[in-house]
Amino acid sequence: MKIKATKLLLVTFLILSPITITFQTTFAQDTQPIHLHLTWQHDTTTTITVSWRTADKTSSIVQYGTDDSYGNEETRDEAVLHHVELVGLNPDTVYHYRVGNGEVWSDDYTFKTGTSGNHARFIAWGDSRHNRPERRAIMNTVNSLDFDFSVFNGDFVDSGLDGGQWIDWFEDFSPLLSHKPFMSVLGNHESNSSHYYNYFVYPGKEEYYSFNYGPIHFIGLHSCVPYYGGTFDEQINWLLNDLETYKDYEWKIVIQHRPAYSSSKRNHEGDYDDIQTLLVPIYEEHNITMVIAGHDHWYERLHKNNITYVVAGAAGAPIYTINEDYRIAESVYSESTHHAVLIEVFENQLDMRAFRTDKTLMDQYTINKEDKPDLRCNNLPTTYNISKGQSQNVTISIMNIGEVDILEETKTKVEISNGETWNITIPPLDAYESVEFKYEWTASSNGLYTWTITTDIENQIDEVVEDNNQAKFCFDVEGTEKTGSFIDSILGVVSALSALFIVIVIMKRKR
Repeated sequence: MKIKATKLLLVTFLILSPITITFQTTFAQDTQPIHLHLTWQHDTTTTITVSWRTADKTSSIVQYGTDDSYGNEETRDEAVLHHVELVGLNPDTVYHYRVGNGEVWSDDYTFKTGTSGNHARFIAWGDSRHNRPERRAIMNTVNSLDFDFSVFNGDFVDSGLDGGQWIDWFEDFSPLLSHKPFMSVLGNHESNSSHYYNYFVYPGKEEYYSFNYGPIHFIGLHSCVPYYGGTFDEQINWLLNDLETYKDYEWKIVIQHRPAYSSSKRNHEGDYDDIQTLLVPIYEEHNITMVIAGHDHWYERLHKNNITYVVAGAAGAPIYTINEDYRIAESVYSESTHHAVLIEVFENQLDMRAFRTDKTLMDQYTINKEDKPDLRCNNLPTTYNISKGQSQNVTISIMNIGEVDILEETKTKVEISNGETWNITIPPLDAYESVEFKYEWTASSNGLYTWTITTDIENQIDEVVEDNNQAKFCFDVEGTEKTGSFIDSILGVVSALSALFIVIVIMKRKR
């Protein structure tokens, strides 16, 4: 009888254990933080706002510090959509953080506060819409790049009124949003939805706002107000005051959804006439550097009256075909492909590179405030995942992005973290001329290989920017065969034996 009771107890334990684990897991999931994302409401150098979601209402706690022991804690009221602003941070500093309710916590994440200097590197993109594989692909590409934050020009989802589509969007983009601040504006597909305002916390009125990062003053506008029966009057009054307040910034960039100019049927039929009539004169009068928009699902760079207009409207949305019949004189370059734009700004230079999902460069453009040469490695600061023993055709592109020709040979050094190093002789280069060097390289073992390319190593050239001479990209190498861990194997054996034991006990009882 004692043996039978023991067997019965063991069977009951094996049967109920999964149910207990399931119950505990379900309970934890009700308060498990998901959809973590970072924004700014105030000073980008000393504050950051951490937001997340839970299935049930629970406490809002953020623990943070310069390492994963944290040491600081900020608490807010219970909520389902949580927003906690951290203040009094140090500029240019990496912080660790986690969020939760005191019992259930997220993983450890990091963010970096904004710079107090004259440098910024950010991503511009928009129009992710409903094509999940395509938007995941461009998100993964962007997530492999080195940048400070991103600006998004709207049309997150197909229907902004559908809460389920927002959940899907956050699932796709969360790997990026948890460690890079994300600043956005409304598109027409958001339908001015409360979901947008509930998820994201931005400065001021939030529908339109401005913020500063390094040498740049950013302005985010709601360019789709006419779709909802509104006018631009209120925004224009605010915009004029804002531009007066921040008139001393040399670089001013506007983010909006509908473009001022585009080689599209919409532009041809007058859909952007209101923006051209009401907003463009303000941009020109107040020396706006660049206007970044979307709405038309392609990449296009245009130029008019000393302002660069960029259409970056394909971060996953269905691609539009460019019809040459609608090509306008302001258009400089265009391409119908999924893409994002990497923009790097110094005190006297803005350099923009547009790239496809596969990280290939499709367009490059520079604005210099000084007439000097400037050598730069054109390779994107990214990480490539490859297998051990796989041969890589590496192309290193060196470009003179300055306004003045380089009349002499210069030296560039290539260094790999495994000890390989060599010099490249760069021939004389005219302004905006580039040269490419190709290598076949094979990783002999697993690990992260960092490539560092330094131009003008002998300091021969007086450049526009002396701080952009070094570029880095990495190869993250893994073995071609993956095997499960020892613990996984043991757990598999234990599970199989448990199942077999239950079957044996049941069969014996039937006898």
